[in-house]
Amino acid sequence: MNMETKKNSKIFHPFLIAFFPIIAVYSVNIGLIQLEQFIFPTLIIVGGAFLLFLCLKYVLKNAKKAALIVTLAFIIFFSFGHVYNMLNQVSIGDTDLGSNRILLPIFVISFGIGSFLIIRTKRTLDNATSIINTISVVFITVIIAMVGIEAFGCDECLIQQTYSLGIFSDEIIDSPFYFEDHSFSVSESDSLPNVYYIILDGYPRNDILKKHLNFDNSEFINFLKQRGFYVAENSHSNYSLSSTSISSTMNMNYINFLADELGEDSRSYDPLLGKDFGLYADNQVIKNFKSMGYKVTKIGSVPMYLHEMPLVDLSLCYKSIHLMDNRLFDTVGRTSMIGYLIERWSEDMQRQIILCAFEELPKISSYYEEPVFAWSHIMIPHFPLIFGADGEPITPGSSLLVMNNPELTDSSWNIKQQFLQQLQFTNKKSIEFIDKILENEKQSIIIIQSDHGSAFGVNLQDPTDDDAFQKLSNLSAIYFPDEKHREMLVDDPTNVNTFRIVFNSQFGSDYEILEDRIYWGLHYKKPYWFKDVTSILLN
Repeated sequence: MNMETKKNSKIFHPFLIAFFPIIAVYSVNIGLIQLEQFIFPTLIIVGGAFLLFLCLKYVLKNAKKAALIVTLAFIIFFSFGHVYNMLNQVSIGDTDLGSNRILLPIFVISFGIGSFLIIRTKRTLDNATSIINTISVVFITVIIAMVGIEAFGCDECLIQQTYSLGIFSDEIIDSPFYFEDHSFSVSESDSLPNVYYIILDGYPRNDILKKHLNFDNSEFINFLKQRGFYVAENSHSNYSLSSTSISSTMNMNYINFLADELGEDSRSYDPLLGKDFGLYADNQVIKNFKSMGYKVTKIGSVPMYLHEMPLVDLSLCYKSIHLMDNRLFDTVGRTSMIGYLIERWSEDMQRQIILCAFEELPKISSYYEEPVFAWSHIMIPHFPLIFGADGEPITPGSSLLVMNNPELTDSSWNIKQQFLQQLQFTNKKSIEFIDKILENEKQSIIIIQSDHGSAFGVNLQDPTDDDAFQKLSNLSAIYFPDEKHREMLVDDPTNVNTFRIVFNSQFGSDYEILEDRIYWGLHYKKPYWFKDVTSILLN
């Protein structure tokens, strides 16, 4: 009895194997995923392995066999996504080796055969258990060592944990160097306009669409001009990432000071995206509107879990709280056998949020008697490509032709064509909400901008001049109710000056118009590494 207990105590490989995908995903996302996010996926995944082990042990009356089956199950379950990604574009004749139709049966049959052989064997499995124990220890030791070397080799990486605990220096956020105090010439008797700021994520400029996608977007551009918008022909975003671009626009300043404060090698996104203190949420534009008595509404929160922004009075169309809010758990889940289901579920939620945003925008003013600043970040026409030209739900990688005609076998997926369909749907919904707003609110201010352009064929790590031009050329269309103030836009200012012009022209402020500077910085592990490409783009 004691000997059996001793042997059973040596069975630990199922739990190390279950923990391996968690630490492996973290190892390539240091700085992007906080350490405290380990707790939930560890409890669910390793706890699941333990419960499965207990159940199988009870059924089989053999701890070693139960442990081997659990280990086999977790290896197959979490390796599926990696194999799928490797074979996704591999075909033999007309057979796509990376399809779920091919891989799922292979993996399920492999598990069935393996489990059958384990159950039927007459061996004691002592050696097998010892060997797999050793292998699992080696795997975990190596991956933990890699994490340690990566983290401690980069001092700035440790800063992230400080930020995740909420210890973000007020001196950095509120420094006079970054924020400027300004007064506004408004009184209680003034009738202040509602202000709408709509970010259409990744919407390219018309000349970029013509050059890279052979598409003329003049119909939409002409619509905007007919409605009184000034559409910049040479607009540019100041940064190439959404997090840096929007943070810069909403604070009306460049954010390069973060590189000086944190270092170019810092991997922490919390100074940008921290829920309570990041520059995205705790921004100067909202503070200015709040100081003038505005109610602030945030619409849509697909890419970032920022619907609980402290300065916002009302949040609409955001992700509901769910298990996948844990970024580590979400990423691990997407590499598993249920990754396909997680992706489809996520896409469906994103469709609902996007449609909700377009529907709610014209209604915002009716929610308050006070003037409203409505800020909507809509993840369209940016990837994933989930809408047809008329709003039909699309599964990325599957053409609309085949989805409507399952008897066809040719997938015919054309990424540029599908992007254009999603862009046309964006145009359609934008036209609808603009007309609804202007029908009742002629005195409103409407700003429609993208945070950056497209990236077809772009080398993100070593961009050419043309790559930078494509990625940083964005849509910028601004509606002022009076034509006189539209003249302030004729020089096509970059996004950083957008609200400086709004506050100066509409609210009597005196912000200095900044010199236009444009920066490339698309290394996701180094969000504060910036390369000045102003001379390339503006010349």
